[in-house]
Formats: sequence, structure tokens, C-alpha cells
Amino acid sequence: MPTRTGHNTLARHYAVRLLEVLSGHRVCDQLAALATEEVYDDVRTLVRRRSLHGPGPGGARPVLRRVFDDSPAPGVLEVTATVGVDERLEFLAFRLEQHRTPRRPEPAWRFTALETRW
Repeated sequence: MPTRTGHNTLARHYAVRLLEVLSGHRVCDQLAALATEEVYDDVRTLVRRRSLHGPGPGGARPVLRRVFDDSPAPGVLEVTATVGVDERLEFLAFRLEQHRTPRRPEPAWRFTALETRW
């Protein structure tokens, strides 16, 4: 089963956003408010490497295949996703944590860790 926590829609939404940035189909700055500084720096490095692009001038658009999520603690979501790029299958894992800010009374999810296979 692709979900274990009931948060699979949320996990998939964040995976799609991250994948769009990593593949160059969304600007990196759109993740700035959704990620810690460390994760944002990792994302910018991966974008510069262009490792999620297929061969050719435009490169193939990566396709999100499956998304698995787990919640090791309240307010924490760990997500693993498989991504198809041409004939390759890549893996993406990230951690989301709920944070409150003075400007936002409702807790918001932020990327706090990122691991990739590429």
C-alpha cells in the first residue's frame, strides 16, 4: 500500500512540488518558505547538477510513480517516492515537520531533511 498514515495526499503534494523544482519545471525560490536552510541549499545544489533531466535538449520530464509515507511522531511525516526518468527509476526521501511561526498561527509543513539516490 502506498500510504500508512492517512497523509498520502499531503505527502504526494509536497513530492510533486519538490520534483518540479528538482527537474527545473518550477523555480527553486518557490521552496524557500517550505524548507529549512539546509534542505534549500541541498535542493539548489541538485538543481545546478541537473541530474533529474533526461537526455536531449529539454530532457525528459520526471514522473512521480509511488509515494509512501510514515509518521514516526506527531507532526512528523517521512516520505519516500519513486521517480521515473526515461528508463531510470530514481528514489527520493524527505522529512516534513509541522512548524508554527509568529506570523502563522496554524502549523505549516516544512521540509527538514532530504535524501536522493542521484
